[in-house]
Amino acid sequence: MGEPSFNRAWMYDRCYSGRWGLKESFVLGVEEFVRVARQSRYFELEGGIRCPCIKCDCTRILTDEVVKVHLYKKGFIPNYWIWTLHGEDMPAIDLYEGDNYVPKDGVRIVEMEQLCDMEEMVNNGLCNIPNRYYLIKYLNM
Repeated sequence: MGEPSFNRAWMYDRCYSGRWGLKESFVLGVEEFVRVARQSRYFELEGGIRCPCIKCDCTRILTDEVVKVHLYKKGFIPNYWIWTLHGEDMPAIDLYEGDNYVPKDGVRIVEMEQLCDMEEMVNNGLCNIPNRYYLIKYLNM
């Protein structure tokens, strides 16, 4: 379905201070979420939308309107920035950008050596899949 939009601060900024109603950005964001979820292949297969509210935790399949009400009342499950259970793909991460890769903010987040060690452990755990392309393809199945 494509890469997600990363402007999702609205997901965890639901109510005005003092719980005086829902913020407009949250209501509009929930509408966008439902639109995206309805376009996913899971919507037709499952006959509804997996509810990502704190209570349902993506385990219950509900109608659009019920999902909206749940989100309005309870909010999203923590850290559901990429809607993988609603048709979005995880962004691809290239572990081979080189030892000199530095993010835009100038802070080195993870040492390349640690990433290479982790990748090797994953490869060993998945029966030594020899090619990174096949590993990514296998994980996306």
